[in-house]
Amino acid sequence: MTRLDTASTKRIPLLAVMARLGQQPVSGPAAGGNYYFISPFRPDEQTPSFVVSEPKNVWADFGEPAEAGQKVYGGDVLKLIMRLTGVTLPIAHQVLAAWALDMPAATELPLAQPAAKGKTVATGPITFTDVRTEPLTWKALVEYLTSRGINWPLIQRNQRTMEHLQQVFYQVQGKERGKPYFALGWKTEGGWEVRSKGFQGTIGQKGVTWLHGTEPGVNIFEGFMDYLSALTCYRVSSFRSTVLILNSVNLLGSVLPLLMEQDGPIRWFGDNDAAGERALHVLREALPGRVQVQNELYRGYKDLNDFLTKTPPTKPLPPKRDNPSAASQTAKYWLWAVFDELAPGQWGRKGKRRQCTFYSYTNDDDGLEQLRVLRNQLGHQLYYYRICERTQGRKFKILEHAGLAHAVPQVDESDREVVDTRRPGHIGELLHHLAIAS
Repeated sequence: MTRLDTASTKRIPLLAVMARLGQQPVSGPAAGGNYYFISPFRPDEQTPSFVVSEPKNVWADFGEPAEAGQKVYGGDVLKLIMRLTGVTLPIAHQVLAAWALDMPAATELPLAQPAAKGKTVATGPITFTDVRTEPLTWKALVEYLTSRGINWPLIQRNQRTMEHLQQVFYQVQGKERGKPYFALGWKTEGGWEVRSKGFQGTIGQKGVTWLHGTEPGVNIFEGFMDYLSALTCYRVSSFRSTVLILNSVNLLGSVLPLLMEQDGPIRWFGDNDAAGERALHVLREALPGRVQVQNELYRGYKDLNDFLTKTPPTKPLPPKRDNPSAASQTAKYWLWAVFDELAPGQWGRKGKRRQCTFYSYTNDDDGLEQLRVLRNQLGHQLYYYRICERTQGRKFKILEHAGLAHAVPQVDESDREVVDTRRPGHIGELLHHLAIAS
């Protein structure tokens, strides 16, 4: 037998070794001379994760967790033989020296039957191609999940959760030719929320996820990682009450009618940032007396996953918003006023209009008349006003309005203010940051 030194052994073509092992490339050569194989470590996988670089004569397996100091698990031909057979380095040398005598040339390698192409999905300016999903099994993705503090054995007990939590494979149109990407995927009503160490985005349209329970109540989470974090924190594989994962706080408005139809308490597990605080305020206004705030459990952290991993916030979090009074959530009549920039006693940022919301003391005709009297007293100070009547929850009907072009002026949310209700001429209590929708 011819004895090869280590350098010579490492030059034995990996493609030829793969052929000797009975492995055929699914595609190739792609950009950079890469060939894609079904992993010899996971022969049942549907999407190729094992890549051989012909120019560099090295391999990488994206389905395996990376070793210390590596970005991806892989190596040379010697490491491949040692991993597949469990032999030592000297024995791997002998095996390869014997194989080197009758290995096929790379040009003789046939391609395996190509896998069926996945879907093409346009998401804004990005087009994802060959999008495919499979049950979550790749060690690299499981390792990423556990690095976020998630209890993987616990999560696996819930079949419905695992039906939504998948591994997603995709390519990006216009990127490096033939390069596949993979990530964790969470199924929504609009598509997939996608997460990996290097990417966070959406394939398809934004959508919510409902996981209906058997007991009254709804647990609301902003993202699926927060939901998985809650299961980990509470050491349960599922919640008995319904779970709603927004996947974006901007979708809260679209599900408010459905939330109003739900029985039981509404438990809020939202973020402690400004967007989360605004969403909580909207929720309280729409469902007075029903919202149970859970994010106090992780006050000081941006979200539940950061609390789980003890990750400090990257920027200062806003202070806790005061709870609205009971009266402010039930008052029938409202006066919404936007003041003229030159109104006496104005405070706030220069060039911004002051806007205030007042409600009546009583929910009868006397209460409505009080607001009209206040409107007359304010008179010349007003730039625009609306008198509204609550019809249901946070829905209002406009009774009177007047101002420039009878239109709602564009006022920065951050310029709303709290007015001292003890000042002469003011009735009721002003709600900070309340927007009345027509």
